Amino acid sequence: MNHKTTILNGTAATAAAAMMAIAPTLVAASPLGSDPIRLVIPFGPGGGSDITARVLSATAPEFCGPRIDVVSMSGAAGLEAVNFVRNAEPNGHTLLVTDYGPIVTSGFVDDVDWSHDDWQPVMNFTEWLPTVYTRNDHEIQTIEDWVAAAEAEPGTITFGHASPLGLVHLPLILFEMETGLENVHVPTSGGGETRSLIMGGHIDLGMTLPPSIASEVASGELTALGVFSEERSPVLPDTPTFREAGYDVVLPAWLMIFATSDVPAETVEFLQDCFMEALASPTAVAMSDRVNAGIEPMTAAQSTELYRGTVESIGNILRDIGEID
Repeated sequence: MNHKTTILNGTAATAAAAMMAIAPTLVAASPLGSDPIRLVIPFGPGGGSDITARVLSATAPEFCGPRIDVVSMSGAAGLEAVNFVRNAEPNGHTLLVTDYGPIVTSGFVDDVDWSHDDWQPVMNFTEWLPTVYTRNDHEIQTIEDWVAAAEAEPGTITFGHASPLGLVHLPLILFEMETGLENVHVPTSGGGETRSLIMGGHIDLGMTLPPSIASEVASGELTALGVFSEERSPVLPDTPTFREAGYDVVLPAWLMIFATSDVPAETVEFLQDCFMEALASPTAVAMSDRVNAGIEPMTAAQSTELYRGTVESIGNILRDIGEID
């Protein structure tokens, strides 16, 4: 089984470099007011979304004008954050930072009063690669160990993840369909809580993103078993893909900033420009490298194409697994 979201290769570096050339004029031409910009995250603090968003919040005020706050809202499986942004004044000061789970998947499977067309991408941060991991002293240390243990004692291995039917859950479902394995799913509020449960010995395995565990893997506290992608993660180069282990499950994703569709185009364009300029700055590049965020921003137009492709791809997967008609 090979399900893959649409990923754009591209001109991110060129676009970011172009932003540097217009730095002096951005803030002067701002359509924003003086109120802070809120980057609202539908997960708990400490995960990959939070880590990446804080690179932007620390560097973008110089280029955008207002202060930028990162706000975590993990309630209602992420829909608290989504609805908070949806109901905010459409002035560009309240934005959603999310992977596809709380916005694409929820638009299909949850009873929401918005559609996928009610959102417009501002900028994509990066491609994300869902990664299975455990603590370094667990008996399971490889994909093969996991399969063997799950076959020997079905329904005994606990697996933590956030975002039901999202980035760190849907690959697990596809893997279970591919292999016939049964695991005990343990929902969490986000990557930070999943990591705490793993390190505390409360659950066996977890799914997260490479930036969330890279330092612990490097120090030997955690072991990354495998990545659901075509190629290995540059952040975890020693971790094999599931395809390398013989399992044809590939489901990378993205982390994107969204505005509601009624935010004016000139505001979205300004936010895109000042965010990309900030992320091209030496400070942001250094921060991204330090936290292994792997930030490679895409423009609003590129991100929109990626978003629409993901809506189609995830819709097809949800139909394949019987979640929607």
